[in-house]
Amino acid sequence: MTVDLRLQVIRRTVAELAASEGDVAGRLEQAQQLSSGHLDTLAAIQRLRPMVQTHRDQLATYLKDTAEAGPSEETTSPQSTPREATALSEVLRDLCLAFHHCALSYGMLYEMALRLYEPRLRAIAPKHLKAHADAALSTARLLPGVVAWQLAQDGLGCACICPMCSIGACGCVSLGTRTLTAAWCDAAPAESESPGVVLQNPKPGSQLARAGVKGGELLLAVDAQEVTTTDEIQAVIRKHALGDEVRFLIQRGSESPRELVVRHVSDYPTT
Repeated sequence: MTVDLRLQVIRRTVAELAASEGDVAGRLEQAQQLSSGHLDTLAAIQRLRPMVQTHRDQLATYLKDTAEAGPSEETTSPQSTPREATALSEVLRDLCLAFHHCALSYGMLYEMALRLYEPRLRAIAPKHLKAHADAALSTARLLPGVVAWQLAQDGLGCACICPMCSIGACGCVSLGTRTLTAAWCDAAPAESESPGVVLQNPKPGSQLARAGVKGGELLLAVDAQEVTTTDEIQAVIRKHALGDEVRFLIQRGSESPRELVVRHVSDYPTT
């Protein structure tokens, strides 16, 4: 891949994310206008707006700093204008979806920054990803209370006949919030650690490529130390000086594991 194509792909993705951040900013403004009567939502929106503006500023700075090295991008305005919603709950629902969209997009940008080695975006993307994931969940948690508030405004009070609600200690919002939160948490159970790390197709001309390693094979151990994460692999390799030999234990399918001897040849520059 040429340098120009690499930067073009990165800048296009950053510009699209800047547009998505603009879309979120517009939705936040709309939510703030509708939430004057719901103080919890208003406080949450006021906390989130500076975060989104900071994201937009950082992306804009990146695009400005790389402008001379690549083609101009003109997609940093909001992707769409939020429709006029009839209820705050609808605005929050759509805002939550917009946060999810940004979080997933930053996940894509992070992988791009890793593969194409763009240090600035490797630092920015995971921070923004987490901020949007947190914002999506915090926004979703507001929905049960906002729905109850809207129903009350329409004269529809609590009609639940549970022991709490029947004596006036309504627990419906608390239960709704807990159920919503649990659904998100249960959908992402802790991953069990399987042996080894799945390898991708090696970089052409690299030591593993010359050794005939294919994507899908497992890297089981480095220097006889079992590994399950990339962090573990990096840590073992970095115990060696550049030029030192490192021993990999690799398995293809159901074949017996085989050992390969490679050399530690590269690392990030020191700062």
